Amino acid sequence: MRTATIRELRNDFGRLSKWLEKGETVQLLKHGKPFARVVPEPKARGLLGRMAGTAIVPHDIDDPVGVDWEALK
Repeated sequence: MRTATIRELRNDFGRLSKWLEKGETVQLLKHGKPFARVVPEPKARGLLGRMAGTAIVPHDIDDPVGVDWEALK
């Protein structure tokens, strides 16, 4: 966790925002004592990433189904 003063937050926000973009938490100090924490937002995952673990795929998914298809005649 990085630390910064309120003055650094006000005068050099660009540097602090780069820390946040990298996923680091920034603890703000006021008069040398912890005052607040700035926590980065969780990174948004794509559609498939959000769906991870939600589908159950049977182990026999590629086995023949045993159906006589009209199109194959």
